[in-house]
Amino acid sequence: MKEASQVKKKLTITASSKGIEKAEKALIRLEFESKSNLAKSQLIGRSTVTKFFQSKPIQLDSFKRICQALKLDWREIAGIAEEKRSEPLTIRNDGSSSELVEGVEQGQAPRRKVTVIDRQSETIKASIVLEGDIDSVENLKFIQSILRDYSGYSINIIDIKPGSIRLIIEGSPEDIERLRSRIESGEINELSGFPVQDIEILRERSEDDQKWRLVEEIVSRGAVGRDLNGVDLSDADLSYANLIGADLSEADLSSADLIRANLKDDNLIFADLSEADLSEADLSEAYLSGAYLSSANLSNAYLRGTYLIYADLSEADLSSADLSDAKLSHAIVNNARFGDNSGIDESMKRDLIERGAIFEDLPGDSSEILTPSKR
Repeated sequence: MKEASQVKKKLTITASSKGIEKAEKALIRLEFESKSNLAKSQLIGRSTVTKFFQSKPIQLDSFKRICQALKLDWREIAGIAEEKRSEPLTIRNDGSSSELVEGVEQGQAPRRKVTVIDRQSETIKASIVLEGDIDSVENLKFIQSILRDYSGYSINIIDIKPGSIRLIIEGSPEDIERLRSRIESGEINELSGFPVQDIEILRERSEDDQKWRLVEEIVSRGAVGRDLNGVDLSDADLSYANLIGADLSEADLSSADLIRANLKDDNLIFADLSEADLSEADLSEAYLSGAYLSSANLSNAYLRGTYLIYADLSEADLSSADLSDAKLSHAIVNNARFGDNSGIDESMKRDLIERGAIFEDLPGDSSEILTPSKR
């Protein structure tokens, strides 16, 4: 069986002190008015943005997204701008070891938008727009041979689309760059009788792009009953999101903002919800067996009939949560904070205390705090 505490290590990065100064100025210059507004505009959890401005490590994709919103170079904000763009960068890992992350956003030609290299075949894609009627294109192989003569043998036409004539090609970065340069310089102004209008390096969606696009979809349309097994939604602002009956088993929701989200009857088995804010969220009848909820905020959450068997609730805040008929057998509750909970009788309370839970009183309550007994 997979252990509840078995969580994948994540690459993290920290803003430098000079980077924070620039970010603070950018926040004012761009009239975000507050860090909360910045977080909301980018669908990033508020706690993640707070960590960024406190020079605490956050995940690399979230770091880049914040810098992009502030119109800042993430490398400069991290204090690694002096690194050569063509060399791999050493980014901190949550574990004790460091990991090399491939340099992205490398030095680009003037008109190139974003160049994404296919890791398996080491090719990139581009779009060439020709003036003419798509139906008049008869011999793509001949056009392909012309392109190869101009730039290199790796060039292949992989698709043709309307919009004048739009050729989708792929090839090695060197050959594509050579072709782009010759078209933009005017050296190549026609192909098989068709005037060349433009060439554009295509941007393929990276994993980070796909992640934030998915976040936008969930926020705007919900994800009722959707299969989201194993997806990465870490650091995302999903507050109030409708996720009823979704399959989020083994999903990464660490540090996500899920305030008042509807997760009723969800499959969250082995999901990572560490440091997530689930306050007032509806998790009734949800399956959280083996889920990792360490340091999560579950205050005032609805956990009626929720399966928390073998879940890791260490350091979590469950104050005022409704735990009626919740299944907590074998759950890790070391230093988990309870108090004013519906559905917990004295026998269950004593059992949780023996297992390391802490029961705190509400403000104004004169009764003593119940803590684990010393053995």
